[in-house]
Amino acid sequence: MTLPAAATAPLADTRRDTRLVQRFALWGAAAIAVFAVVMAVLLGRFMEQQMLARDAAVSRDFVQSVARTQRLDSAIDVGGHPAAITEFVKHLSDLPEVLRVNLYSTERRVIWSSDEALIGQTFAENDELDEALAGAVVVHSAHGPGQPDKTEHVRLDAQDPEYVENYVPVLSADGQKVVAVVELYRRRAALLAAIHQGQRLVWLSATGGGLFLFLCLLGFVWRTQAQLREQQRRLVEADALALVGEIAAAVAHSIRNPLGSIRSSAELQRELAGDPDGHHDDVMRHVDRIEQLVRNMLSYAAPASDTPAQCDLDPLIQQAAERSRADLARQQKAFVLVHEAPTGHVGADALLLTQVLQSLLSNAAEATQAGHCVTLRACRDGTHAVIEVQDDGVGMPASERTEAFRPFYTTKPRGLGMGLALAQRVALRLGGDIHLDSSPGTGTCVRLRLPLITPPTP
Repeated sequence: MTLPAAATAPLADTRRDTRLVQRFALWGAAAIAVFAVVMAVLLGRFMEQQMLARDAAVSRDFVQSVARTQRLDSAIDVGGHPAAITEFVKHLSDLPEVLRVNLYSTERRVIWSSDEALIGQTFAENDELDEALAGAVVVHSAHGPGQPDKTEHVRLDAQDPEYVENYVPVLSADGQKVVAVVELYRRRAALLAAIHQGQRLVWLSATGGGLFLFLCLLGFVWRTQAQLREQQRRLVEADALALVGEIAAAVAHSIRNPLGSIRSSAELQRELAGDPDGHHDDVMRHVDRIEQLVRNMLSYAAPASDTPAQCDLDPLIQQAAERSRADLARQQKAFVLVHEAPTGHVGADALLLTQVLQSLLSNAAEATQAGHCVTLRACRDGTHAVIEVQDDGVGMPASERTEAFRPFYTTKPRGLGMGLALAQRVALRLGGDIHLDSSPGTGTCVRLRLPLITPPTP
């Protein structure tokens, strides 16, 4: 028997969910990658500018200190004292990693340089020099070989891989005006190495952060998708419950009275004329089986009761064992009961659990042939009761195991597909679980775990 179309239609959304995750993974990864790259570039440039600006500020303080010590403003104002200017430039030239020192007057002329060939020259179109003459400390940039030089870069050693160009204004003694500008060319290998290391760290952090963000969002989408699937499953179950309720009500109303009459007639005939061939017993057994199917449907569709219920499992197990032993004996099948009493009490209705046990035993009986054996085991495992029904019948392939608990799914010609579905529904209602272990040719074992409760005091 197959599922109704209303119950199977939502199951087709699995591929759609997979495509949703794939689209999110593609677009989410692209968006986060773009964001991470932009942030890494901006942060890298910001860090480079800040570190170069800080280094330039330190150079400014040093230059200003030396200028005050050498009274550079007085030497420039009187237009002489080249010895003072030479000593000033020499102090700066002795700094570590200095490539060149140029000293500009306020008229933009090189009044002294560590490269004597530049003394007296004037270089036009120098925006950085104009800013420095206005009182600002300017960091031109880091250069590499092969990049075009400005006019004032002539005679600079082009073999240096990178250097930093700083324009530092020299203020008067009262700090009110700019009297000269010092242009420093420095390799700054340690500084540039620190900048590059920091930029690598920024890129690694941006990459790691983007990956972490992507995984978090992907996990959120997976979790949301799982919740949507669970909601779809509940909708399918609700549709199935409604259908089962309608079928059960119609069947119960239509055939229960005729079934009662048929069973009564079979019992009366057996009492009056005997039953040497067992035909009357067969009629009664089949009537009981139909009645059991109707009860299963009604129990499955019934909503959970608000009234707390409890029952002792031991008598239910014994009653189910006695009934199954007699039925299996008539079919020339063996029955074994392994019961470690006391099993305990569970919070469920006794009639409902009886139906569950009977359904599991009936499934095992139908899966076996004459000469086979059905085993019922019951024991207590900590805070749970464990009930196992095992048979050595034909077993089930993996494709059937994944569908076994679905309502109306059955491979039996006369089956309804409600036994395992009812058992699973009862187990989930009580906070337990049910597992199916089976493979072709090795039989089937159904393991039902139910949480125990404390029995009421008499």
